[in-house]
Amino acid sequence: MVFARHLSKWGYHTTEASSGLEALEACETAYFDLILSDWIMPEMNGLEFCRAFRALEREDYSYFILLTAKNDKNAVAEGLDVGADDFLSKPVSTPELRARITAGERLLAKEREVRIARGRLVAAVEALDDGFVYFDAEDRLVLANSRYRELYSEVAPEIIEGARFADLLRVGLKRGQFPDAAGREEDWLQERLTAHHASKPVRQVLPDGRVLQIVDRETADGGRVGLRVDVTELHEARESARRAEARALQKNEKLRTTLAELQSLYDALDRDLMEARRLQQSLLRKRVHAFEGAHLSLLLQSSGHVGGDMVGTFTISATRIGVYSIDVAGHGVAAAMLGARIVGLFAGVEHNQNIALSRDPATGRVSACAPHEVALRMNDLMFEEIDTESYLTIGYADIDLHSGMVRLVQAGHPHPLIQRKDGRVEFLGSGGLPIGLVPNAAYVTIEARLQPGDRLFLYTDGITECANVAGEEFGEDRLEAALHKLAQARGADLLDALKWELTTWAGREEFADDVSGALFEFDTPQTPSSTEPRYYRGVLFTE
Repeated sequence: MVFARHLSKWGYHTTEASSGLEALEACETAYFDLILSDWIMPEMNGLEFCRAFRALEREDYSYFILLTAKNDKNAVAEGLDVGADDFLSKPVSTPELRARITAGERLLAKEREVRIARGRLVAAVEALDDGFVYFDAEDRLVLANSRYRELYSEVAPEIIEGARFADLLRVGLKRGQFPDAAGREEDWLQERLTAHHASKPVRQVLPDGRVLQIVDRETADGGRVGLRVDVTELHEARESARRAEARALQKNEKLRTTLAELQSLYDALDRDLMEARRLQQSLLRKRVHAFEGAHLSLLLQSSGHVGGDMVGTFTISATRIGVYSIDVAGHGVAAAMLGARIVGLFAGVEHNQNIALSRDPATGRVSACAPHEVALRMNDLMFEEIDTESYLTIGYADIDLHSGMVRLVQAGHPHPLIQRKDGRVEFLGSGGLPIGLVPNAAYVTIEARLQPGDRLFLYTDGITECANVAGEEFGEDRLEAALHKLAQARGADLLDALKWELTTWAGREEFADDVSGALFEFDTPQTPSSTEPRYYRGVLFTE
């Protein structure tokens, strides 16, 4: 459904099949430029479908992409062996899908250009007044025009694709095609072969008295392309070759200039990305926040220059805080910009600045929206105001510092977890839809209570989906085991130790995806406040 939605949005006409057999039947009666096939399917898997599809007799080429969770090299090699052009590993990000389809379009365009160019080449050489011939690196005939066959009429029946140049000469000697070889056939044959391989110009007399100037040239792949022309036309042909060579040199110079400009642009882009990374990190003003009886520690490490993960907190009232963990689909500048835009929704203290706050028009009091209402607001905003093809997941928690009550929403995010004082780990939530993927999506507020010594952890899938060299993911079970192991660690030290566990598991310091998390540790309940009205930066709050 996601693929069909994006492809239609990008202007493609799509046909869907529920199995490999159904897809093969469709391909027997219709042509498709691009095929996206799952590996695992009923009746006929993607590998079998690809093999059967490539066996169909078709003039045009189709670009075949296999979608698979298989990441081992043997599976990839097997897919390429049966005719797949590309692979996409699940889960597939929208930018990667579009990039791979664009790459397929480029290949199809080049294939059509080659076919058209071949047709044009044949038409062009047939239009020549001179004989044209092309032999490959093994001296086997690839192409000859009708004028060439006409000039060598005695040998014409033998001038077929695959015939060797030396064999054609021997047949011509037997049939009298080369009058100037009479009486010295073997010496003439050796001289002619030597001149052919050395690409030396040769003057040749035909039985009817015509004189040909033979011009052979070696191609880049070791073949030979030749013209059989009248002597008077030789000079013009050589001048044309000189002009073509001058144009090629001019184009090479332009190419060098263009490459230098591209390098300069790349260097400037790299500097801009480094500055963007610094600015993104500045959004995370500090890693540790201290509250009365509690601490919040934050972790953010992008997989590239910039990423789509963000974590943070804001004040709801004197005894309540909001904590969020955001993961924008994809990587790079676009994901980082959308992440910064979403973080800005939590930045203000006014209800019209902070998406998590609302004001009662009757009393003027500001109160916090329920977490599921916050997710709903963000989802509506993505469809109504933010022009993007991306989406995001979020874990957002409303935490009472006095009672330890936690109310949170899980919108496509990994399951938030609570580690109790005794070390037990509890995963919360049942999933939920991402933000910006489905209009009018419904979300649920989850409630839990922290006791002194408990801690809440919101994190992104860069942790649970961190893969080792074998492609195996870290997963929730290993995350739980790591938290048991690090039960005595606290705050930023715990997050640093967890990141080290991921580094050891992955076998490298750079992660394939952004890694981030927010760790809230509840030590003691906050002292109850007075019954007097409470204000934060001049705004009256209610609990």
